[in-house]
Amino acid sequence: MTRTRLFGIILVFGAGLLVATTAGSAAHAARLKAASFYIGYGFDTCGAPSLEAMEAWQASPYRAVGIYLGGVNRACPDGNLTPAWVNSVRAGGWNLLPLWVGRQAPCVSQSGLGLISAASAGAQGKAEADSAATRAAYFGIGAGYPIYFDMEGYATNNASCTQVVQRFVAAWVDELHAKSYAAGVYGSAASTIRDLVAMLESGSASTPDDVWIARWNGDEHVFGDPVVPDTYWSAHQRIHQYRGGHKETWGGVQLNVDSNYVDGAVVETAATLPLEPPAGTVTSNDGLASVSWWQNSFSTPTTVTLTPSALAGPVQGFAAGGYVLQLGASDTGTGVPVTRFGTLLSIHVSSPGAGVVAAFSTDGLTWTPVKRLGSAALSIGQTSGYQVNPDGSLEIYTLVPGYFGLFHDVTAPTTPGGLRGHFNKGKLLLNWGKATDNSGEVASYRITLNRAPIQTIAATSTKTSLTRFKKQGWSVYRVIAVDGSGNQSVPSQSVAVVKVARPRHLPRAIPAWAWRMLKWQAKGKKGKRPLSPQPVPGWYWHWAGWQLSPYHLAS
Repeated sequence: MTRTRLFGIILVFGAGLLVATTAGSAAHAARLKAASFYIGYGFDTCGAPSLEAMEAWQASPYRAVGIYLGGVNRACPDGNLTPAWVNSVRAGGWNLLPLWVGRQAPCVSQSGLGLISAASAGAQGKAEADSAATRAAYFGIGAGYPIYFDMEGYATNNASCTQVVQRFVAAWVDELHAKSYAAGVYGSAASTIRDLVAMLESGSASTPDDVWIARWNGDEHVFGDPVVPDTYWSAHQRIHQYRGGHKETWGGVQLNVDSNYVDGAVVETAATLPLEPPAGTVTSNDGLASVSWWQNSFSTPTTVTLTPSALAGPVQGFAAGGYVLQLGASDTGTGVPVTRFGTLLSIHVSSPGAGVVAAFSTDGLTWTPVKRLGSAALSIGQTSGYQVNPDGSLEIYTLVPGYFGLFHDVTAPTTPGGLRGHFNKGKLLLNWGKATDNSGEVASYRITLNRAPIQTIAATSTKTSLTRFKKQGWSVYRVIAVDGSGNQSVPSQSVAVVKVARPRHLPRAIPAWAWRMLKWQAKGKKGKRPLSPQPVPGWYWHWAGWQLSPYHLAS
């Protein structure tokens, strides 16, 4: 990054999963929440582009946006950068790469910068990490995500300066880990990155989790740098800035950018719930639901309404009745409807009822299932989702107004298809095709043996193993899909198992040595081989095979 961009660059990169290896600070990173990773192209520019520019640049190969959070040496102001902007660009399909421009090396060639003090490098590195974590939280970038320190190039022949930088970086890394953030560092390959490699090779436990290598050689790869062996920071932990400032135009919008290739940790595409308390709340007139919004949810004064009703008749496999909430938002002055929010809005339903399915509609007539979420964040392409609280209440998160229904599903899932089975080491392995449901997803699969339930499998899997068989007659297995309301599909086609007949010409009583030999074989022939006749009688092998695999698939 050039001097004119030092402080406040917006960086666009792909997303990256934090993987702790010996090339990073593994002992600390392993405790962090996994960040996302992206492999692809990225750009950086001085200030946060407008939302309109970011939408236009969807025509580009870039699919993430990084942000300078702050720091004493940050040159560019926040500009378009706000918590609402962060939410909007994440919801629009951009990943974030947060950057912090704090104190620089005491031997840096640029003038007018705040520098690291040799006497207090550790304390200053810790303070920078604290400030960066606080600022990240303000923008809704929570613990577990990466923050990259921008350490511009400095003299390469100053040993004392190198030691100061290393002490500063170690404190930055340790404190970010204490705050449960992933720690990254940007810098010139010839100075900053060179000294990080030396830290790693010295056995330091405080090396960064990710490195951002500045070397303008036009090489659009993250590996092959002469300073950084490919085995270091090798598990989605690198970014390479391969080209300096130049102009590019996408979607009719021109920006002056640096170019990067990314295979490192980022804040993934999503819309997240703001961290600060809501700016306002409206309760439905029946008192059963409320909707909350935040300071940056709307760009103008907005009137929010939440109107309850019920489904007039059955529709799309849902029973009549249920509970419907119409969320409306309009400009208070003009009455013009608001069609999209700057942050997620949260609808709280105190008593949704058991077994209900959440659905969304723009007109109250045609409904689409709402995805159940693991956290208060929507991934790319989503406009709404919901969570179930421990007390049974429900939170619906949305970026758009409309109708939200909590319905009783009365339609069974489709039948699981293609049930197949085979034996492996005495176990029957079953696999089948996914079933579908009008609620959007199947809740589980139920395995039956001769029509009696014997096992329940989570809907995330379409396979299982079984060792339970009927000693007499056929064992007939089928799979039934079950949705969140308890509706069951028609049973799948069957897989039948029968017991193999006892081999002929066996001794009336099997001798003890044969049982000992069989046990030894079943355990992988570990330990001393049991005593047995030499040679082993031929009948033994027929008997042993029958004992180890006494069942087979019926034809």
